[in-house]
Amino acid sequence: MANGYCGRIAWVDLSAGTTWVEKLDEEMARAFVGGYGLGVRVLFERQTAGIDPLGPENILGFTTGPLTGTEAPTGGRYMAVCKSPLTGGWGDANSGGYFGHALKQAGWDAVFVRGIAPAPSYLLITNDQIQVRDATHLWGKDTYETEDALRKELGKSRVRIACIGPASEKLSLISGIVNDKGRIAARSGVGAVMGSKRLKAVAVYGEGRVSVADKPRLDELRKSYIDLLRHLPSPTAKVFIKYGTCGTTAGAIVGGTAPVKNWLQAGQQAFPNYEKLSDDSVIRYQSKKYACFSCPVACGGIVHDLGGPYPIQESHKPEYETLGAFGPLCLNDDLHAIMKLNDVCNRSGLDTISLGGVLAFAMECFEKGILSSKDADGIDLSWGNVPAMIALTDKIVRREGIGDVLADGVKVAAERIGRGSEQYAIHVGGQEPGMHGGLYMPGRGTAYVCDPTPGRHTTGGPLTLVDQNKRLAPYPELQFSGFERYEYKSKGTAGATASCYWQVGVCAGLCLFPGVFFGDFPILDLINAVTGWSLDVAKAVEIGARIQTVRQCFNIREGIEPSKIHLPDRMAGIPPHTEGPLAGVTLDMTSLVYEHRKALGWDPETGCPTEAALERLGLQKLVTKDARFK
Repeated sequence: MANGYCGRIAWVDLSAGTTWVEKLDEEMARAFVGGYGLGVRVLFERQTAGIDPLGPENILGFTTGPLTGTEAPTGGRYMAVCKSPLTGGWGDANSGGYFGHALKQAGWDAVFVRGIAPAPSYLLITNDQIQVRDATHLWGKDTYETEDALRKELGKSRVRIACIGPASEKLSLISGIVNDKGRIAARSGVGAVMGSKRLKAVAVYGEGRVSVADKPRLDELRKSYIDLLRHLPSPTAKVFIKYGTCGTTAGAIVGGTAPVKNWLQAGQQAFPNYEKLSDDSVIRYQSKKYACFSCPVACGGIVHDLGGPYPIQESHKPEYETLGAFGPLCLNDDLHAIMKLNDVCNRSGLDTISLGGVLAFAMECFEKGILSSKDADGIDLSWGNVPAMIALTDKIVRREGIGDVLADGVKVAAERIGRGSEQYAIHVGGQEPGMHGGLYMPGRGTAYVCDPTPGRHTTGGPLTLVDQNKRLAPYPELQFSGFERYEYKSKGTAGATASCYWQVGVCAGLCLFPGVFFGDFPILDLINAVTGWSLDVAKAVEIGARIQTVRQCFNIREGIEPSKIHLPDRMAGIPPHTEGPLAGVTLDMTSLVYEHRKALGWDPETGCPTEAALERLGLQKLVTKDARFK
């Protein structure tokens, strides 16, 4: 087996209470790298189409990459993969912290779980074995309580735990899986899948090390990159190091990328108190900085002892997406309330992006008279009403009253409410979009529609570098120039190249921030130093295209028609804003989507991968004719 891999995959059948081990196929690893690449390769072959995502047949995977658990900068990520109950298609979510590192220390590249446990259970995974244990005593606890209880029960302070909270237990389709008391694989409804299996937690403890092909070269790359970070001209790098992502909030609002009032507005004229939610206003409450495993950036922070009407004892500093979702999206400038909502989400397992979208949807329905105070259990859902936001969130966690209507995201909520509420349910393919608007950077809009996980906040970064004529990596093929931001018909190849290249980085176990936004991150050199491979840009782009194509085929096999996934009108500037930094802008989404799909080898009109693309990527045997497209 190549260096960087453990060579073992764990399998668990919760219905039968059985576990077994399979060898990781090296050819598969070379073709799909790891992470959700490995995940989609396994699920596409082992899982039949049309299953209930909350049923026993859905496979929930915890996957790592070859850089996870190594000294490669930011090599600490893991992914949760499954069929998404939120979108009905491919689902994955990504998290940092130390859980992914622990899986590799224990000697596992991935853990796949199927079935439904007869009673609440948790997995204990060590160097030697996988055990299914009773978790009845943990059911109902929040994620902090669960982690503390398991650590005490197992008697190992270094055990790493990924668990679910009450929202996932109640199968909220906007819930995720939480590790390290607030790092969360939040998107695609992966928490609901874990809850449906009555799997409360996965606890991992190991003492091994990940083998590396060329340790001196890896050490050299790490040292040189840490030195480079100190001198990078990128303002984004400097902001992330000093503040974390909260340092981007003010700029995002002023520039117009941050949505205001459920995506109706943008700019500081629409949200004048933006400075309350950014930079020093946030880190004044930070008691300490922290880093995920092997990360020299250390963008994370802990806040605690927050007084006032919304006290918290200790919690993670809110990220930009959270500040945007609970702030301008809902016309709320109360930072203390946002920190409280963030803490509730971390403990219950709710995705802050989707929850913010749900709160904004409910507020707009209230404003338009579709939801009355009676409908909302007596809650006044006026814009920016902080007590109402907190009360409604509590109801969503507990699925009580109006909370039960809203707990599965805006698309399902609008179907339940009706009465024209659909026009205010802002989602792409069933998922609430991240807090970066395509009107500001069109590449975001392209990614929201074209990526197999629609509306995903982490997919658009590489494409926006093409919009901005920036470098994605220190390789000539990935340094872009000559483009205009609002140019629509010439960026397809460059955008697809950037997107496919990044698939290799994310599936290798790396964080998005240096991998995309810092410009000089040598992903291929790091992978080659760890694995002993000789990847170049062309090969990496081919691997990324293969990963994207199988994810797209997974969706189509589930009955999803890519041609019916659209950016909501207000996100595309229809009608255009009349004031602010994006006034008069309307995106030509037809051209953006057409060009991107064509560059990937997919039919530009339908979004279905072509026979030629499947042949070029070596996928004809996996994507058999009976599993293809109508």
